Amino acid sequence: MVQETLAGTQQRCEVCGAGISRVRLKVVPNVRTCITCQRKREGESGGGRLNRSEGSRPTVTRRSGPEARDTFQMEGSRVVVGRWSGDLVDLVAQGAALRNKVRSGKKEEARALVQDLPVEAQAALVAMGEDPEELLSLTGADDSGGPAYSTQVVAMLPEELLAGLVSVDARERKFNTELIRAMSPEAFRRTMGATLELVDNPRLRTRVSWEWLQALATLDDFSRRAELLRSVDPALLEEALLDRLAHLDLHAVVSFGEFSIYRFRLFSSEGIAGVRPSAFVDDPETGEVLDAVYEAVPDLLCDIVRVAWERAGGETG
Repeated sequence: MVQETLAGTQQRCEVCGAGISRVRLKVVPNVRTCITCQRKREGESGGGRLNRSEGSRPTVTRRSGPEARDTFQMEGSRVVVGRWSGDLVDLVAQGAALRNKVRSGKKEEARALVQDLPVEAQAALVAMGEDPEELLSLTGADDSGGPAYSTQVVAMLPEELLAGLVSVDARERKFNTELIRAMSPEAFRRTMGATLELVDNPRLRTRVSWEWLQALATLDDFSRRAELLRSVDPALLEEALLDRLAHLDLHAVVSFGEFSIYRFRLFSSEGIAGVRPSAFVDDPETGEVLDAVYEAVPDLLCDIVRVAWERAGGETG
């Protein structure tokens, strides 16, 4: 989502000066080179592992027992995902080969190669690649060739990566709704929570929470939208509305024909059922997002608006 919440000043490669991805820094702490420069170094060292054919697989190991993990880890030169592990350099080489296939018009071949791998290996290729979205779009694609995301692969990706891929342009309210659709409730909950855990500034937390609501509002699947909204801690949704309450002016009296009611009462058991929030919200952007929440989970919307109003110092009248 908001990129400044995901990382501070970006660390740069000591060789070429390019930025090092957040996911790479998380998996390989204190790394000083980007993936491209590491590949060059490995090639110069005489290992020869980058001279594989384009269709070859990375060396993998299946893990079992209590040491198996559900998150990305680094053990020496191996990337560990759950019960699976693969050589980092091999993964980088295969990711580059797959990108070359896509860009040379061999997308179907690249798709088949990706989907033939264990889902953990697919997740590792996506997370460690230079263009994660390009590889991720192959994981759920079908024979028609259209890009799609595997829900199993998405569930294994680091939160920082998912958050960055969801937000296409938050200022223009452009979000990757297909990726949101592919996120399980658990993946959505942990990703939203992880972005907010990094933010201490209350106003910035409110802005990031609001962007998540905006992203969900773009999802046209009501049932999916409801499922994801209910997976999140309501307190985080309340934060999204803290600086929007000035537009709501809940002290105002609104009229519907001959009937008048305090705007605050609309978000209570005394409210008028079936009235969309945009009918009595002054700000169009706020009304649009609240309508989307109302359509999916009206009871939840009423709860978070009333509690957010109280948290912001409002009076219930």
